[in-house]
Amino acid sequence: MLTVDERVYTLSYLWKEAEYNFAFWAELPELDWDAEYKKYLPLVINARSDLEYYLLLMRFYALLRDGHTAVTPPFTLLEGRNVPFGVTRAEGKFLLSAVPSEREELLLSEITHIQGLPIGEYMGKYVYPFYWHELPESLFACYDCIEASVMFNFDANEPITVTADKGEFTFKMSEPAETVWAELGVKPPEPLEERFRSESLVISLTKDNIAVIEIFDFYHAEITREFAENIELLKGCTSYIIDVRGNSGGMGDPPLEIARYFISGKYSVKSEQKTPAHSAKYHALEPYIDRENPDLSDPWQRKIYEVASHTYYENLAENGEKDGYIDFDERETELTSPALILTNHRTACAAENFASYFKLTGRAKVVGTTTFGSGAEAMIRELPLGGEMRLATTHGKLIDGSEYVNVGIAPDIPVERTAEDIANGTDRVLIKALELLRKSNRKD
Repeated sequence: MLTVDERVYTLSYLWKEAEYNFAFWAELPELDWDAEYKKYLPLVINARSDLEYYLLLMRFYALLRDGHTAVTPPFTLLEGRNVPFGVTRAEGKFLLSAVPSEREELLLSEITHIQGLPIGEYMGKYVYPFYWHELPESLFACYDCIEASVMFNFDANEPITVTADKGEFTFKMSEPAETVWAELGVKPPEPLEERFRSESLVISLTKDNIAVIEIFDFYHAEITREFAENIELLKGCTSYIIDVRGNSGGMGDPPLEIARYFISGKYSVKSEQKTPAHSAKYHALEPYIDRENPDLSDPWQRKIYEVASHTYYENLAENGEKDGYIDFDERETELTSPALILTNHRTACAAENFASYFKLTGRAKVVGTTTFGSGAEAMIRELPLGGEMRLATTHGKLIDGSEYVNVGIAPDIPVERTAEDIANGTDRVLIKALELLRKSNRKD
């Protein structure tokens, strides 16, 4: 068991980092962070176990209602808790992607109840207190939060019943069970000739010379070089499908560098990238203004008020921005054939910026589902007693000034996989993109 001092210290560490570095206090005017800290102090002190303590920390950070902000407990606290089922989403339904081997016939059936609670009530009671994202599809695309919620909230020896539309099963987490998994991958709708593969990039061609460019992430700087080395191959293609589904982001430069091969022109930037700033001097002057009714037309009072309420920001330049513009013509635009971008709820951060360049400049339409909705630079730290915290530290907008954090980028052409698609491995989004490009090519 952790000591009281250790528990209080870690809670205080989380409070402090959010107080000074969280980017979205302006979005939470009703949240009294100090009052919540005081409320949680006796709760963490009196937690009956280390697991219960970490769950309180998760609930504390979930109050910030941000998809990039969370506490993850040490996995060692979940040892001996085995959950023999998995969950995926389609058509707004929760489907069983894994089940105990003796109930294999329930694969991809729809979950209706857990522990006797309708799935919606279960989510409100056992999931959302610990995880948060304004977009449910983004939350469930990126986190195994239903499976984890069972581990968090029930005793290891307690019978757990999962009910689906085709039957139910009961298990105890303390009793390991063999699990079978549905195949969630997709099959290419037609033969593709793979021409290049690396850790972050795959380039394949259809028989009619459409390039399918899969970009898995932007974490590796060498992707810019790899892309450049394949330019001659791509220049000979009739059109391009750029697939950033599942791309969780990475560095800011590669998305812009690759976009410049496709996009031309110079565009005004209204992204208003900013990060919280603090001034000790103006914080000291807080007693000299009326915090409840400041005169915000007075620059002096306004700055004191914003520093005191942690809504005072330092402006940041967008990646590639110069004098308020992004100039895509800094490199020759060599790939001018029709293009489409494929996205889903796991397309995040730098990959969202990448997709937005095409969408907002009119270079290419976006096909698929809404992106994750999180471009805030995350502060990621190991907690003093184990586990991890993530905290959003940057408030950014798209280059046209529109919000996308906790909103996502909506597709121009919405296409979502169905339960039947998942069962058959059908890539409905890629099929639609190929259909659209071929129709366009025929017109040309």
